[in-house]
Amino acid sequence: MAKRIDPRTEIGHVHLKVADLDRAVAFYSGVLGFELTQRMGQSAAFLSAGGYHHHIGLNTWESQGGRPPAQGSTGLYHFAIRYPNRAELGDALRRLQDAGVPLDGAADHGVSEAIYLRDPDGNGLELYWDRPEAQWPRAADGSLEMVTNRLDLKAVLRAAADAGRTTADTGAAEHPSTRVTQPTKAGEAESPYAPMSEDARQRLKALRARLLQLHKVLLDDTRVTYEMDRGRVASTGSLLQLVINDPWFAWLHSLSELVVRIDQLTEAESPATEADAAALVVEVERLLTASESGEGFQRRYYEALQRQPAVVLAHADVRRVLKNPGR
Repeated sequence: MAKRIDPRTEIGHVHLKVADLDRAVAFYSGVLGFELTQRMGQSAAFLSAGGYHHHIGLNTWESQGGRPPAQGSTGLYHFAIRYPNRAELGDALRRLQDAGVPLDGAADHGVSEAIYLRDPDGNGLELYWDRPEAQWPRAADGSLEMVTNRLDLKAVLRAAADAGRTTADTGAAEHPSTRVTQPTKAGEAESPYAPMSEDARQRLKALRARLLQLHKVLLDDTRVTYEMDRGRVASTGSLLQLVINDPWFAWLHSLSELVVRIDQLTEAESPATEADAAALVVEVERLLTASESGEGFQRRYYEALQRQPAVVLAHADVRRVLKNPGR
């Protein structure tokens, strides 16, 4: 048998492909409490605990607006974050409760206590602490005998409270996020990580229709400005090639990409969540903020609004859907 690996070897950081960098940073930093050590615009971010350069890397280099792998795909099952003791695991559980993040499960494995969940991109995540090695369950021959028993989540929270890490009332009824996700009851606030509701799906579809109309009038206006400067576009095929390849039309790509992402989120088999839908609506609002002093899309959009009444009307239709989801 080959020489065994050096026992001092450790697994280092995990680097994840994510669909929305702001959303991922909000989860790993805002909810779990990792410190942001470096950020590279909207493309990558690095987070750590205790001043290390990074334990978690996040990037959108190949995954901006993407979806989690489909069932039956190979890849990451989950990655684990080990806490130093039970109290710190309890504090993590309290953070998840406060943010309304549901658990997939929880277990006492004898060697450790663990809770399982998914991040906003659908990546499996285990939060756990190790019992001292002397307490690990073993068979008569000394081999490990790991188990999967029910984890007492109230006791885990109580450990945090006893250590002064949380003021949660551990004698209260079980918090919704400490159970495997259940359907939301009438009148309850829905977790942002719950599957996308039919209302959100229909809102996105209505938004898509208005965005397509806006894209059409912007394309017509851009064609007019192009022909005034460069000459007549001979055919629909020629226009299509210009839209795809010519820098004059490149500013419209941001809008057409949003339409494609709405199509992906509203597919029947899409695993999209309420958070995905909300994040996409925010992105539409951000993109359609015209600015006279801005750059890229915002500047070109401002100019089109000043020049073309049809753009103003199409913009108003989009705003109505954004402000009133029922329309």
